[in-house]
Amino acid sequence: MSFTRFDHIFFNRVLFMLGLLFAAAAFADTEEDGRYWLSIYTQGKLPADNFYWSMDTHPRWREEGMEFDQLILRPAVFYRFNPKSSVWLGYDTVINHPAGQSDFRENRLWEQFQYQFDEVADITFTSRTRFEQRRREDFQDVGHRLRQMVRATTPSTLHPQMQWVVYDELFINFNQTEWGVRRGIDQNRLFLGINWKFSDFSNVDVGYLNQFINTRTVDRENHVLMTTFRFNF
Repeated sequence: MSFTRFDHIFFNRVLFMLGLLFAAAAFADTEEDGRYWLSIYTQGKLPADNFYWSMDTHPRWREEGMEFDQLILRPAVFYRFNPKSSVWLGYDTVINHPAGQSDFRENRLWEQFQYQFDEVADITFTSRTRFEQRRREDFQDVGHRLRQMVRATTPSTLHPQMQWVVYDELFINFNQTEWGVRRGIDQNRLFLGINWKFSDFSNVDVGYLNQFINTRTVDRENHVLMTTFRFNF
């Protein structure tokens, strides 16, 4: 097996994007960490026409994967207008274990629109727009945040079950809160990896995610090894 010219072009362009991101971070005062994130997505059909359920579980580790950092539980329901577009309603329970601090919980209600565009030059683009209403325990105010993700996939000639995957997700806060949220850009996540299709009902993403977090003091840049399993029932 070998790279085709298209594989080289796609891969090199993504590496160029990552290089620009790293160069920009080099001029800023940032703290860095290696992390490991595991995501498990499950979906299934509900009795009503075009309605589906979804359940995500996201355990995450920091300090080069040595310390447990966060657990996200994300149930949701969604309505599929057609194979390419859907609207979602979900609720997150986020259990945080920050280093040197007491554990705390955040709860999020969210709404989402997802759309898959027509394929262009063997590349499939998917847009996901999510609005979150965030509450942290022991505080009364609500943080409002927009998350906009664009994901691109393209087949690889290395194996018929393999695709290249790249996505970028930008987080923007609409307001400030007593518990530390600042208005403006919150963070950005850029992922590069592969998707492997086990069957019509299951697949996995494996790759590198760069997470840049804009904080009140020193910005953070996390280098994340990410594995995402998806199962459809």
